[in-house]
Amino acid sequence: MSYSEQAIVDLYEGLEEVRASYGKLFVQYVHREYKSHRAEEFAREGFSRRLMTMLRCVERIFELLPPEETEPPEDDVRSDATINLQAFVFNVFGCADNLAWVWAFEKGRKHADGSEIPDRHIGLRKVNKSVRESFSSEFQIYLASRDDWFGYQENFRHALAHRIPLYIPPYIVTPENEGFYRKLGDQMNEAMRRKDHERWNQLSDEQDALGKFVPWMTHSFKEEAKLVPFHNQILNDYKTIDEIGWKMLEELDRE
Repeated sequence: MSYSEQAIVDLYEGLEEVRASYGKLFVQYVHREYKSHRAEEFAREGFSRRLMTMLRCVERIFELLPPEETEPPEDDVRSDATINLQAFVFNVFGCADNLAWVWAFEKGRKHADGSEIPDRHIGLRKVNKSVRESFSSEFQIYLASRDDWFGYQENFRHALAHRIPLYIPPYIVTPENEGFYRKLGDQMNEAMRRKDHERWNQLSDEQDALGKFVPWMTHSFKEEAKLVPFHNQILNDYKTIDEIGWKMLEELDRE
């Protein structure tokens, strides 16, 4: 449930890789010459600004909840980390859409029959068939290989925007302690019924002592959403956006 020593080393190396890659891609999109003013805006004020936000979110999450931490964090610390996770997820999704808009304005928003592609169809996901078909076969194959990633992103982004927001559980209770944890919960309910707040607080502390912090994020427990190790995920998500960003530059440079 906690990271191994080697995993922690790998995570911090991944953080440094993200920091190093940010400036290289940022410069490419900010200083590129664009034919379309709207493409320029989506590249410089959209995609590039989102990259900056994502990097800062990653850094803050690592600062607030270091991978080596195993003690349950203070509620305010966990809340601040959650806010950064939520901002990160929104901007990952936004980065992909911004790149699609850069392409649409720079290369033209036309279906194969010459009709205009509607705004709601602009994107890089599998459902954005008209946009994908306008790319080279190599880029189409690459995007298809990332369909599961796009699906994960859409699920978490949609939950965050419309259903249940992303959540970092304060702790988890191991199976061997689950029975006692529930028993304490029943006693807390009884104490609350008697308006015995002192006893309720005591029992709550006993419950908390049974918990172990794990660096997971999720959204709806009723939907059985995945429990995702967020340090790994945000690094992988950033690297995927970085990879897509470079491949989009190759597409833009094609005649």
